[in-house]
Amino acid sequence: MEFTKNNILLDVNVKDKIELFHYIAQHVKDKGIIDGESELVEAFLEREKEVSTGLQDSFAIPHAKADFIKKPTILFLKLTHPIEWETFDDQPVSNVFALMVPSEYKGTLHLEMISKVATSLLEEEFINSVKNSSDKDELENQIIKAMEGAY
Repeated sequence: MEFTKNNILLDVNVKDKIELFHYIAQHVKDKGIIDGESELVEAFLEREKEVSTGLQDSFAIPHAKADFIKKPTILFLKLTHPIEWETFDDQPVSNVFALMVPSEYKGTLHLEMISKVATSLLEEEFINSVKNSSDKDELENQIIKAMEGAY
């Protein structure tokens, strides 16, 4: 799975999770990763009902796996204003890794992607570099390292 600067969205201005999920769905629809936005928004919301994807230190990893997703995709979004999210530290979220995976990869690549991002989010160097950077080149390098399991 390829991760490039095109997967990094900075200064995303949304007021809540639902608006964020619509923003993500519109973006991936425009990129041809999905056909219909509402299905992806619903998939994210269904996942949130199971257990929150909010973590701590301002991060969340919403994810969806479904037949309508055409290719495995990770987006990193940096929000202009933190939004409410159920997190381990009861703090709002401003850094989001959104994962979308076709159903055929749900037991393999899907778990690997979540694992690599979550493991990286245990590493202070990664957390600080991602939280404090708005440079797409630097963010791209850090996230690629994370996806390669370098943290």
